[in-house]
Amino acid sequence: MMLQHSVRTLTQPAIVLLAALVCLSYGARAETGDEIMAEVDAQPSPPAMASDMTMVLIDRNNQQRVRQLNSLRKTFEDSERSLLFFLSPQDVRGTGFLIFDYDDPDKGDDQWLFLPSLNKSKRIAGSDQSGSFMGSDLSYADLSSRNLEDWTYKLLGETKVSDEAIWQVEATAANDDVIDRTGYTQSVLYVRQSNHTVIRAIHTLEAEGERKLLNIPEWEHRDGFWIPTVMQVVSQEGGQTVHRTQLTFENIELNPDIREGNFSVQRLEQGL
Repeated sequence: MMLQHSVRTLTQPAIVLLAALVCLSYGARAETGDEIMAEVDAQPSPPAMASDMTMVLIDRNNQQRVRQLNSLRKTFEDSERSLLFFLSPQDVRGTGFLIFDYDDPDKGDDQWLFLPSLNKSKRIAGSDQSGSFMGSDLSYADLSSRNLEDWTYKLLGETKVSDEAIWQVEATAANDDVIDRTGYTQSVLYVRQSNHTVIRAIHTLEAEGERKLLNIPEWEHRDGFWIPTVMQVVSQEGGQTVHRTQLTFENIELNPDIREGNFSVQRLEQGL
């Protein structure tokens, strides 16, 4: 899955981490926030992908913890499915995460977390998906894509980032259920006009004075897809940074032969 903040996300857990999370594009005629985000949502992503990931957790004292992961993602008729496992360090090795990100906006996504110390998986309820994923600045909800219907969009204007023309689109949660599930009341999305990828996002959290900043500074263009290779998420309270997470994607393989059986609770509970 592709970690990205886009309507179709990261969605790698990866890579939903996520999804994502992010392969986005948009036609020049769109003039409203709704039109821009509809075009973003309509863009294809690789049918299947595998990658290695490095997750760096950085606290307010600049102390770092480094984790290595492996991720698989594949698109099926009714859903995009992702599986990831932590490889190191030893205290999290074998921890796994499985996502069924359904195309039907009326069907809630399924997520399961496998903890090897308990030797069993647990389903992540929708009401718990706003919680932190494994101590990172990503929530469980961040690892699934957004549904267009869950947000209302407004084009705030245009700006530039590193001399690139950018649309700024404000996304507001459509109802309290969306806020409960994601933890976000509103987001400002920065959509690059040249290739129409979401390169930044500012998320306002339900808790007063808290927000999360997403930055995707590095991309790879392969086979017509824009794939993020570095993602940064910063948590702030009262305007002060309290924690950061950086994800780096390496050894990215497009369209590998991945069996459907890899995306099951049974496979998740087999561990590494």
